[in-house]
Amino acid sequence: MEKHNKYTVIGLKALQRATAKVVQNARRNNYKIPIWRDGHIEYEIPEIITEQGGSVEQNYRGPFEK
Repeated sequence: MEKHNKYTVIGLKALQRATAKVVQNARRNNYKIPIWRDGHIEYEIPEIITEQGGSVEQNYRGPFEK
């Protein structure tokens, strides 16, 4: 069982790296990213975040939240 958990973690990390690359490419080229939400597909354009660190007043919820 431990062997399967190890490969699961490796696979999850690979998916996270791939997702980060896709979002980075979408930001650079202004592509839309399809996201399945509430039974239908919505398209999101990731915003370019230029600020370092976050302020409490901004109420930032993530690149895919509305």
